[in-house]
Amino acid sequence: MSRDFEVIVVGAGPAGSMMIKELAKRKIRALCIEKEVEVGYTNKSTAATPLDTFETFEIPRELGFDDAGGFRIFGPTEVCVKEFPATIGRLLMFREVKQYLIKEAIRSGAHLMLGTEVIDVLEEDGKVIGVTYKGFEGKGELTANIVVDASGPSSVLAARLGLWKKRPEQLGVAFEYFLDNAKPDKGPAGCFFLDFFMGSNVAPGGYGWIFPTSSTQVKAGMCKLNPAFRVPNEMSQKKYFQKIWEENSQIKNAQPFEIHECAHYITGGTNVSVKNGFMAIGDSVSKVNPIWGEGVRASFYSATFAAQAIDEAKKHNDYSEKRLSLYDQLWKKRLGKNWSLSKIVYDVLYNSKDDQLDAFIRILKKVDSATLQRLYLGKATKKDYFFALRLAPGFMNKDIISATMKSIIS
Repeated sequence: MSRDFEVIVVGAGPAGSMMIKELAKRKIRALCIEKEVEVGYTNKSTAATPLDTFETFEIPRELGFDDAGGFRIFGPTEVCVKEFPATIGRLLMFREVKQYLIKEAIRSGAHLMLGTEVIDVLEEDGKVIGVTYKGFEGKGELTANIVVDASGPSSVLAARLGLWKKRPEQLGVAFEYFLDNAKPDKGPAGCFFLDFFMGSNVAPGGYGWIFPTSSTQVKAGMCKLNPAFRVPNEMSQKKYFQKIWEENSQIKNAQPFEIHECAHYITGGTNVSVKNGFMAIGDSVSKVNPIWGEGVRASFYSATFAAQAIDEAKKHNDYSEKRLSLYDQLWKKRLGKNWSLSKIVYDVLYNSKDDQLDAFIRILKKVDSATLQRLYLGKATKKDYFFALRLAPGFMNKDIISATMKSIIS
């Protein structure tokens, strides 16, 4: 049966914009439907990412802010300082990156509908065959061989179709200021530090941050990744950040010109992200790194793996769940062990008392920079994992360590 498009992508965030670009590059006739009237809005992500992201996904370096060359974690009593021999990453220009990807897609033949909201899926004989919509383009229906949910944490289709259940106790929330007149610190090599602040008196169940973008500007904010973790007389995130703002010399005299707010479900992601004629990518199936809540890089991987699976499905004219499951297989092969370990660390880290947080920071001090990079990028060897776990007693108990080792070996 003839369809309006081969693929309909719902949402033009990081996952959706990368997805539509990858599909257009493969000459797959695709439409991206975005509820906002402007691609790039909302501009809400800190979007710190390693240089590997720019290289792997062919993002121009100029779409990132100034280089970061290390990180510092300030705990209740412990401090870990890591400076790397070369640049480790940058903050992406979040709005500009999404617009860049969409423009690349348009030049390769992609179609867009802006200011239009997807209401529901169309189904036939147990298969998704399209969507209903309303907005700037009016109301209507469109059909496709595959519908891709890239709607972010709202998960307008994936949650409705039962791929996962949104639970309030898993909803991490955050806010940040984009500040000017800041004086961010630089290390001996001349690069900026990414600063994290942890502890019950600073950011219970989460962390605060100061991430420089230039010599006068920083993104700085506060997140609570585990809403179930509480401390006596707990304050609002804004009040905790106010304390950092008043006391930290880097931002003491800075003022905001933007405020960003966001929320993500921290679950470790779904094991199954496909149905007949349907896929869900990025934050729509909670593919957010559990430790730090980083989602952009994961969304890019998710989109490229999904595009590969769609390409194979097209070759076989088979859009069944079984055929599309290649997407989940690619994700598991590339990031599965990293995500499993990250979720275990999240469960322990954001339920930790101050002495455990200090133990975590002491562990980081003992891990060399190269091993840390491999662990973070999902490129770690079994030797790297075992080395990290040997240091873990005091932070994770024996049962958790044993279960983690089994998951790594399997």
